[in-house]
Amino acid sequence: MKLNKKVVVLTGGIASGKSTVGNILKEKGYEVVESDKIVHQLYNKNTEVYKKLTEEFGEKIAGEKSINRKKLAGIVYGDKSKLKKLNKIVHEHVIIELLKRVKSSKKDIIFLDIPLMIEEKEKLEKYGLVYDEIWLVKSKEEIRIKRIKNRDNISFEESRKIINNQMKDEEKEKHVHQVIENNDTIQELKNKIDRILTNLKIEKDKE
Repeated sequence: MKLNKKVVVLTGGIASGKSTVGNILKEKGYEVVESDKIVHQLYNKNTEVYKKLTEEFGEKIAGEKSINRKKLAGIVYGDKSKLKKLNKIVHEHVIIELLKRVKSSKKDIIFLDIPLMIEEKEKLEKYGLVYDEIWLVKSKEEIRIKRIKNRDNISFEESRKIINNQMKDEEKEKHVHQVIENNDTIQELKNKIDRILTNLKIEKDKE
C-alpha cells in the first residue's frame, strides 16, 4: 500500500528523549501519533481488544473502565507464549489504528511514535505497517540513568538494569535512516531536528 505522504517512525529506548523530540515536532506543527496512547485507548471497555484480551486471559484482568494492565503484566511476565498472544492481539489493532490516522491526516509528513519499532519491526511490517523512514533518538547511558533515577526515584543499579534489558542502540542503528543524539541542551536538539527536517522536506519535494 502506497501512501501519498511521508511517514516517519520515531523510536528510542527508555529515557532517550524520544518524547521530547515528539513534542518539539508537535510545536513545529507536525502531527505525531503515539502508539502507546492508542494501546491505552484499545484497552478501554467495550473495544474489540478488551473483548479479545478478557477471552484469552480471563475476566480477572477486566477493570471497571479498562484492562487492568498490572494484572495483565503479571500473567504474561516470564511466559513467552502468553506474551506472544498478547502482542499479536494488540499489535494488529494498533497498526490498523495507526494506518487510519495516517490516511486521515491532512499533513504531507506524519510521525509515528513507536517505542519498540526495531525490536518488533518484522511483526509490525507483517501486520501492515507502512513507513518511509525510521529515526532513532539516543542518549549516552550515564545521561539516561540520571533521567530514570530522577523520574522514577530508583537507584543507579536499578536504572542501569532497566537500560541493559533493552536492545542496544548500536544494534538499533543498523535498521534506521536517521540517528538523533540527545546529549546536550534542548536548543541543540532543536537545531539537529531542524537540519534533518530540511533534508526530509527536500526529499519529499523531489517525489
